[in-house]
Amino acid sequence: MTLTDKAIKDAKPKETVYRVRDSNVVCRGFGVTIAPKGTKTFFLSYTSPEDGKRKQVALGSYPKVSLKEGRLKAAEMRALVDAGKDPAVEKKHGIEKRMADRELGTLGGLMALYAEDLEVDGKRTAKEVRRITGRDIPAALLARPAHLITRDDVLDILTPIAQRGALIHSDNVRAFLRAAFELGLNAPAMTRWRGKAMNFGIAFNPVITVRKSVSRKPRGQRNLSPEEIRTLWQTDLLTRPMHLALLFILATGQRVEEVLEANWSEFDLDQKLWIIPGERRKTRNKTSEPHVVPMCYLHVGLLKAIRAETGHKTLLFPANGGQGPRRYDSLGHAVRRFIDASGMVSFSSRDLRRTFKTVAGSFGLTLEIRNRLQGHGMTDVGSVYYDRHSYLSEKRAAMLIWTRSLRRLLKGKKP
Repeated sequence: MTLTDKAIKDAKPKETVYRVRDSNVVCRGFGVTIAPKGTKTFFLSYTSPEDGKRKQVALGSYPKVSLKEGRLKAAEMRALVDAGKDPAVEKKHGIEKRMADRELGTLGGLMALYAEDLEVDGKRTAKEVRRITGRDIPAALLARPAHLITRDDVLDILTPIAQRGALIHSDNVRAFLRAAFELGLNAPAMTRWRGKAMNFGIAFNPVITVRKSVSRKPRGQRNLSPEEIRTLWQTDLLTRPMHLALLFILATGQRVEEVLEANWSEFDLDQKLWIIPGERRKTRNKTSEPHVVPMCYLHVGLLKAIRAETGHKTLLFPANGGQGPRRYDSLGHAVRRFIDASGMVSFSSRDLRRTFKTVAGSFGLTLEIRNRLQGHGMTDVGSVYYDRHSYLSEKRAAMLIWTRSLRRLLKGKKP
């Protein structure tokens, strides 16, 4: 009989399953199965081109699948048979692939692996990767299998960041995503992750074809003038802990993170030394040696003020709750509020390190001794392989010149 909606609806269930075949010759083997409970399911019967056996494949339940849709599905399956494929086998492969896809790692898992890889290498950017994963990547994309992430998905992550004006941050997120996908591609061939990392099934890096928001990051050029140094030193527009942190960065010339994450155990006030452990240095992947910073009475006075203000037994600048050190962005927020309130030309906390380097040069300190005071990696052959001199006495003398001249500058006198 020719199947119609009326004929299907009128077909009554029997004690056993029976089939009503469609006499419409447009698609041979198409029909509907009626179960004892009344369930009606479209099917296509065919002879498998692979093993010559008679088989049947279900096409969906009526009326959820309409008669027209059933015939279309049957036509698609018949086309597979005519092309030499077995629809039942193809359907099984599809189910197996979907099950396998569910076991593949998600974008969230990929970002977690990337952060862990950075941590193994001792990279501080691991914290930033974890932060942007939770803040800048939508939860729906984090839950999606990484191999299904497309170029458009990457753009959906980056575009809102760029359109709010954070172009450099957009490029930073892009760089993290690109590196994460490269790791996902290469992890099976890395001894570190082979057999340990989950399978992501990534065939290509979708970030490669996404263009940067800015062609090149602007290099930092800002340093504070003597008048701006005096304004910052004397201001009451900052909270006391943030003010002291900025002053200590400027007075020592050290990196922002090295100051914010400093531990009281690193300081010897009797010897006037600050010994920054090798594992806390930016150059820790090149050298494990600690960085010895000589101090003068100016630094000791700042340290006493810091201890009196924060009162923490371990950390100079504890975060709220005291469980860890202050984050870099907390100091950045404080600087931006100060800039808005004071009207000073915009600068960042990192610019204070450049200010030290620039102003100390104007005080007559050579570039080499300034580099040694700030713990820059000395990469020439002589320094790396032969020179074992500590330069502590030279650094003490240079730091004394710096602090004496800085004090004069703060009083408006010529250094």
